[in-house]
Amino acid sequence: MGVNNKQRRAARRRKRNRAGAPRPGGPGVGPGSGPGFDKWIAESCDPADPREPRAVAFDLLSVAVHAVAADPPSAVEHARRLTGPDCAAAAHLVGAVAGAMLADLLDDVLHCGWTPSDLGAAVRRRLTPEHLPALAALVTAETGRHPVQHVADEWRRELAALGPADAADPARADGLTLLLGLCAVLSTLPPLPPVLPRPGSAPSATPRAVGADTRQLARVRALLAKAESTDFDEEAEALSAKAQELISRYALAQLLDQQSRAEPAARPGSVVARRVWIDAPYVMAKALLVDAVASANRCRSVVSEQLGASTVIGAADDLDWVELLSTSLLVQAGRAMLRCGRHTDGRGTSRTRSFRRSFLVAYASRIRERLAATTAAAAEQSSGAARLVPLLRRRSEQVDEARDRMFPELVVRETTISNGRGWAAGRAAADLALLDGDLRPVAGAG
Repeated sequence: MGVNNKQRRAARRRKRNRAGAPRPGGPGVGPGSGPGFDKWIAESCDPADPREPRAVAFDLLSVAVHAVAADPPSAVEHARRLTGPDCAAAAHLVGAVAGAMLADLLDDVLHCGWTPSDLGAAVRRRLTPEHLPALAALVTAETGRHPVQHVADEWRRELAALGPADAADPARADGLTLLLGLCAVLSTLPPLPPVLPRPGSAPSATPRAVGADTRQLARVRALLAKAESTDFDEEAEALSAKAQELISRYALAQLLDQQSRAEPAARPGSVVARRVWIDAPYVMAKALLVDAVASANRCRSVVSEQLGASTVIGAADDLDWVELLSTSLLVQAGRAMLRCGRHTDGRGTSRTRSFRRSFLVAYASRIRERLAATTAAAAEQSSGAARLVPLLRRRSEQVDEARDRMFPELVVRETTISNGRGWAAGRAAADLALLDGDLRPVAGAG
């Protein structure tokens, strides 16, 4: 980033700080919602206000965003007032200032490590599906300001995954409602370790391994789709185990192929990172399952419980498999857990939460063992088993170094359980897998 850009961004921050405008990492300072805010906004909407109209619009929007961050549904009422005839600033001016404020906030969060996929996850959790087209339009506009050769291919893939872009009209109450919600979310996002170069900072050809073979990918997806659709835990586990077997064989063959073509299997540029978003509740327990899949596929993961996401570090093609398999296993684990129903102790006190958390921790623990065994067996049976040892060691070292660079203050936490029945049920659910590749349903299963 050039000096001029740095100076412009610093000036915008100083202006927001003076005006109490929102900024990433927390809402701005100013009146909140409630009677006090109603009085303040009524006074600020005085048409006789001597201040410059754009400054009035900026102040009104700043306080509205602060209130919406605390109470998202209030965006409708704030938008109605700000576009009404009694507002001190004209609707078109309020809309123009809102668009500029939102673009400014987006610029800040992109410099704080957020990607289109991350922003989509945050908006889906805190707002409504109607906000996504407006978000896609905003990110598309920001991306379009940069030359194509300075936008990473993976960034464009994530942007396309957000869905169709449809810019909201901020001069209308419904459009301003969407923008106020987006401003409120963006103003409270914390900094993240960057996993992709932001637009304007890198060429489009960012290092990425060749994608998985289309036929192999289709086979794995078919197995996981069957695993998610069956009502038999035994069959689901067998299908997932077979999927991991195919993944391991393919990935190890790719490593050997790289060596045969004199390509460095673990060059620094081939190790990248990706975030896997985890739905509450039981984020930490579910993150253990993501980590189990990552470890079995030569990757490392770091979880942020408050954010609800795991950052997975590894080779790009390995990350594809981790994302695919962990997503499927999270679905299967959730279904198996819910089939166990609710639980109470002898006094009738609910023990459902402790049971389910212990279930998921146990499930992840046993899945880790079984996936590791499957991966080890695939390596031993490989025709180039002896050559794989140094290749896997180098890959592991590269991944560990990348993780330590991204998370220099990493803290390791121990996980405890408080429900023995949940632990036993989770181990049993994960221990029903048939690892010999026989995918026929077990007679009498269920």
